[in-house]
Amino acid sequence: MTRKVLIGYDHSEISNKAMEWIVKKKAILPDDNITVITIVNDDAIAVEGTFGLESTLVGPAAWMADDYRERVSQIEKDSTDALKSVVTWFNSKGFNVTPKVLGGDPGETLKDFAEANHIDLVIVGSRGLGFIKRQFLGSVSEYLTHHLKCSVLVVKDEH
Repeated sequence: MTRKVLIGYDHSEISNKAMEWIVKKKAILPDDNITVITIVNDDAIAVEGTFGLESTLVGPAAWMADDYRERVSQIEKDSTDALKSVVTWFNSKGFNVTPKVLGGDPGETLKDFAEANHIDLVIVGSRGLGFIKRQFLGSVSEYLTHHLKCSVLVVKDEH
């Protein structure tokens, strides 16, 4: 029976190592229906901005909106390009994967996609955040393990 597998990919070294680990350890199989998703988080782009946090304090201006749209467009292009490399890598290992770039909060977006598509297994890497950072930034893997009904595999960074 073919499993539906969702892999969360965030362009990080940890994500790359997680992909290598799941192939090496046979956590995915060639006949799995695999989707690799990267998330463009619009909120993080809006808050941080080109000039950092201070730009949000200035107030709305046309140049800020244009800059925001350019940044989102560039990040979506970069994400698409990165996923093309991921697809090529998986293909070289004998796996067919479907790439997707979605927008929103990473945890919620992955959860919603998994539920809507009846995913059997979600695979994500772990950034290894400490307690304080996890409280402020949140942990996508922790969110998914608490909110999804399907199995979640968290691949930890092997220092």
